[in-house]
Amino acid sequence: MEKIRKYVERFFKTHKDNMKYQIYTSDAMAVAKEMRINPLETVVTLFDYGYAKGYRAAMAEMKKKGGESV
Repeated sequence: MEKIRKYVERFFKTHKDNMKYQIYTSDAMAVAKEMRINPLETVVTLFDYGYAKGYRAAMAEMKKKGGESV
C-alpha cells in the first residue's frame, strides 16, 4: 500500500487534481460497504474504475489540446 501512496503523491506533485474525475462520496461509501462482502473483487473493480476515469480524463485533455498526445 505504501508503494501505491508514494506513486499517487509523486503524480500529484506534477499534475493538477481535477474534481471532475474523482470518486463521489456516495461511490466511496458503496465501496466501503462492498469491501466487507467481497474485498478482492471490490479492489479489482476500483482499479478498473480508476482506469476508466483516467482514460476519460486523457481523452478530454487531448480534445482540449486539439488531438495532441498527452
